Amino acid sequence: MNTTCYIDFPEFSKQLLKEVHAHSQSFILCDSNTYTHCVITMLQFMQELNGVPIIELAPGEESKTLEFAQHIYAELLANEADKKALLICVGGGVITDIGGFVASTYKRGIDFVHVPTSLMAQVDAALGGKCGVDVNEVKNAVGLFKMAKQNMVFTPFLSTLPKEELRSGFAEMMKHALIADPVYWTALQHVDITNPNELALFVRRSTEIKQEVVKKDPKERSLRKILNYGHTVGHALESLLLEQGKPISHGQAVAWGMALENEIAVRAKVLKEQVCLEVNAKIQKFFGEIPHFNNEEVNKLIGYMRNDKKNAHGDIRFALIPAIGKCDINIPISEEIVREILS
Repeated sequence: MNTTCYIDFPEFSKQLLKEVHAHSQSFILCDSNTYTHCVITMLQFMQELNGVPIIELAPGEESKTLEFAQHIYAELLANEADKKALLICVGGGVITDIGGFVASTYKRGIDFVHVPTSLMAQVDAALGGKCGVDVNEVKNAVGLFKMAKQNMVFTPFLSTLPKEELRSGFAEMMKHALIADPVYWTALQHVDITNPNELALFVRRSTEIKQEVVKKDPKERSLRKILNYGHTVGHALESLLLEQGKPISHGQAVAWGMALENEIAVRAKVLKEQVCLEVNAKIQKFFGEIPHFNNEEVNKLIGYMRNDKKNAHGDIRFALIPAIGKCDINIPISEEIVREILS
């Protein structure tokens, strides 16, 4: 896995065009937002990209489905894309997830590069080779592992993001700190998360943590499961609220997921209550209070959790922190405890 952080547009352009010239054809996959704020800039400064077919999706998680994957396949076929073609995925986690999935399966696999434009994608979603789509509101129900040929992180793209997108990506940075680096956790408490230039200074540390874990366990057999901290509950929250027509960002869901999983960890005697209170106070500072759920909603949340890929033998399994900077995996938690915390 080759991930490089660029702050200089000429060097970023040089490396991207090097990939374009190494392939028979190139295609750009983006959404309407990244087309306006990022792709147009790339076309202005990289004349060689003019004429490259652009496949544009609607923004948002709703586009990460098999239906939209089929649309991308159809566009590649209509343009006679061959086995030596390159798909350039310019966007956030939705674009890099579905783009990697399509490229990895089109004609049994073509090369793809990621140009992550959101903070979420730059520090997490575009890294590590996870590709997939959602099915029946279940996050990433269908997917595979396939590394991008390059992850090209151009941090100035962060300046194109609304504050809510910056906040969303910051949740994954907090996650990286909580599972692996207490010094990084302390540093993040003083970051202005509305300032893209300030956040850009910390992108590299998050990419380092993610890549260190993935390098040791690329197929998520063991260690890589620590990256799922906050996601068992977080994905369920994301799915429930999407179903209710009240979608929230992935980062918001993960932040609330981490807070609730910390409470589960206390109840299961994995984490000390005082540490939980301190960490959750920081999470609440950036992400607000967790909404209340009624019995019907709790049942649905547990149903979504039971569909989580980490489960086995009927258990709901979690990655939980026993302390700041550490994480344990495959911890089975009874439905009774989960239900008690969610209620």
